[in-house]
Amino acid sequence: MLLRIKLARIWKIKFTRKNMKANRLLSFAIICLAAGLAAADDITTLDGKKYEGVRDAALKSGGLFFVVGAGASMSGVTVAFTNLSTDIKEKYHYDPYEMAIAAARQNQIVYLKKNLAFSLDNLDAAKKKAEAEHKLMGFIMVWDSMFVPGNPMGGRGGNSGLAHFYDVFHDNLVLVFVRHENELDKVPDAVKKGFFGPEEGGFAPNMAVVTADCAQFVCEIPFGGDQSNGQIREQIFREKIAVIKQFAASANK
Repeated sequence: MLLRIKLARIWKIKFTRKNMKANRLLSFAIICLAAGLAAADDITTLDGKKYEGVRDAALKSGGLFFVVGAGASMSGVTVAFTNLSTDIKEKYHYDPYEMAIAAARQNQIVYLKKNLAFSLDNLDAAKKKAEAEHKLMGFIMVWDSMFVPGNPMGGRGGNSGLAHFYDVFHDNLVLVFVRHENELDKVPDAVKKGFFGPEEGGFAPNMAVVTADCAQFVCEIPFGGDQSNGQIREQIFREKIAVIKQFAASANK
């Protein structure tokens, strides 16, 4: 009889401990669920479409990816960054330069053609686009021989350098190709400060960044010397992107 009582007490203690542990786990699960629900958000795109209960948001090369719905109605959605407000892009830490650098690292071949950027003959149109989109302009010094397929993370070839410049900057600046053969003396004075300045480095492609009205020089982005490769250029690009961001921030004050 005494043994039964002791066994009953032991079982009760174990059962109580198991209950307490189960309760703790249940409480933890409820807290996690509540946190997940609290993290859900609503997103309204620039074209007016509203997504409710957005979760698991992630930056992808094609836009902001997120999950909506539940159960059988659950689906993944990707919205282009151009269709998102500045507030939403900032909320999810969208950095167009970082996205462009990451895309260039994929080393996908770029079929370089002169129509990928404006020419000096269409400078007025380029300036209007830059002003309308509140962007700076990038004048890239090129040779005609560079317009062949190139991989952005490739080595010393000018086509690889041009592919790298294009991948990183074509969405962030309004680009203008300047032919080394016969156009260097035709660029605006602000561009000449870059092309003929101390950082040009003697190698093409290189890029002079100026304001949308071509009145103010921002920075010169060199090719990286005769040993240039994707890694060297990326480091240069990052340093110059910091200058561009600082200039843009001060201009917006």
